[in-house]
Amino acid sequence: MINNLKNEDMKNSNTKFQLTEELIGKYINTHLLTDVYPVGKIVGIKGKTKVLIQPVKAGENKTEMNVVVGGYSGHTTNNYAQRYDFFEEGEVYEERLSNTRMNNKRWRIGDKPINFYDYNF
Repeated sequence: MINNLKNEDMKNSNTKFQLTEELIGKYINTHLLTDVYPVGKIVGIKGKTKVLIQPVKAGENKTEMNVVVGGYSGHTTNNYAQRYDFFEEGEVYEERLSNTRMNNKRWRIGDKPINFYDYNF
């Protein structure tokens, strides 16, 4: 793992970033304000600071969203019920990873791909 760093740990950590074999098969997701989008699956490690990433895309939201009157235009009552299918798509590419780069890109590593659009933001 990345020294078991979490979002808040990565911002305040002076721990040197290290890639290990445990990262292979994990997913990278971009966390923006309240939305989250999949980047890809780590399929390999190249050297001490580079990973090979298979891009992952999310399909259409399979949940019928329930919107009621409220706010500016409406309030989605089942915002957290979103369900997506994920597809590995495109060429594997190489990316250098470090604490700084992960924070700058707002990337987080997890066990599964995540796609979340905040309808209520």
